[in-house]
Amino acid sequence: MTVGLGGVAEGDLESILQQAPRPLADLAAGRLMAIVFRGVYPPSSCQQLIDRLVAEDLLYDPRQPIPEKFQEAAIPEGYYREGRRQEPPLAWESNKATGKTRIDIGTSLGYRGSDKEAFLHHAAETRALFARLFTESDNPVRIIYDCLAQIAQGRRVMTAHEPDGREYGPAIIRAHYGGYAYKPHFDSVRLREKRTDYAVYDFDHQLAGVLVLQNSRVGDRTAQCILHRCLWTPEIDPHLKNDTFHQYAQDHAIGHVEVRLEPGDLYFFNTRLIHEVPGVDGELPRIVLATFIGYSPSREDVYVWS
Repeated sequence: MTVGLGGVAEGDLESILQQAPRPLADLAAGRLMAIVFRGVYPPSSCQQLIDRLVAEDLLYDPRQPIPEKFQEAAIPEGYYREGRRQEPPLAWESNKATGKTRIDIGTSLGYRGSDKEAFLHHAAETRALFARLFTESDNPVRIIYDCLAQIAQGRRVMTAHEPDGREYGPAIIRAHYGGYAYKPHFDSVRLREKRTDYAVYDFDHQLAGVLVLQNSRVGDRTAQCILHRCLWTPEIDPHLKNDTFHQYAQDHAIGHVEVRLEPGDLYFFNTRLIHEVPGVDGELPRIVLATFIGYSPSREDVYVWS
């Protein structure tokens, strides 16, 4: 399914609303490829946060040998699980074979959601960690929520939670070392991971919000997200799994946009859009603060999770 308008609204809130008066509805329907808030978090704060994460041994310095604990914790490229499935996980290839490393600071529903009790327990630990890492006056998670609330136009933005009140992780920090890449894919707790026993399954649409903290760079090249003008359908699934989507896109004249971001920029997009991040094996890893977002036109609440 090709997307109709496929534009990108960017700038400050006033500029974004002039370009897209109904931003979340436009993202959900595919009439808008992305919303970009420029410079919402100071680059100096991005660097201070990364320095703190390395100092606290939550990330490692890429100029030093990879500590064993990070090798063990690394997430393979393309990793996810379906429903309550435990083994084997679905992934493109092992990170040990490629030398590419992704380190998560936070609780990923895609990675940990097959065991609901363990996921919710880990999420509680993440909330405690983030409460220690971030101050009220310098909290990048709050910036994502606040910007989302601005384009939610009166809807209540909150951390996702189960009916019994137990909350998910509010966001996740992901560091991508060694040219770690995301091939063409889509994300959906409903259509891909089939997490029927989670409250976020009930939302009609899944979006994402990503704040860039650091780019990986080689010369003039940086690792940037490519959004294809194509929403996932079952017809497309074999091309994603067989790594033939680029040929499919060429055969069907499906265009794309590259969302170019610098540290401190924040963007939102529909995760049902086929999207990818080609790897750039620079000296520094690509580091982002990321969220998923549940949105339904008929609901007044908007859920955020990691």
